[in-house]
Amino acid sequence: MKIIKWIVIVIIAVPLALVAFMYARNKMVGPAGWAEDNTIKQLKGMMKDPDSMVIRSSFVLQRTNADGNTEISVCGIVDGKNAFGGYAGGTRFVSLSMDNKKINTFDTIFVKIDESTASDRALAKRVDSVTPFEHAYWNGNCVDETHPMLVRTSES
Repeated sequence: MKIIKWIVIVIIAVPLALVAFMYARNKMVGPAGWAEDNTIKQLKGMMKDPDSMVIRSSFVLQRTNADGNTEISVCGIVDGKNAFGGYAGGTRFVSLSMDNKKINTFDTIFVKIDESTASDRALAKRVDSVTPFEHAYWNGNCVDETHPMLVRTSES
């Protein structure tokens, strides 16, 4: 009878403890943590070998938009093994999430990896411009006082 009592306690207590832990962690990390979790999950889905994914560096920017919602950008460099089994050297990524306190929702809007080719970068340099990724995603979401806008000059 005691064994059945302990089995029932374990069957109820363990899942209850796991749910309580997940709830507490979710509350502690907040929207910035949720944005990072979603970004990592989506980046892994884009990799040839998800288990080899490494984020070399990243930073999080939070700002309030005109509607009063919090926009959270996660920007950085992600690396992973290529088809030959070696690390590719790293590629920039940007994600944008929105925390809407009025209707109590959180959503990751996009996660983008820089897929600019060598010819894209060469053309951007030739016309003293930035690549489409830099213009549309990086400069639009990853710029603040600490992280300057990417610009191209003839000296670059």
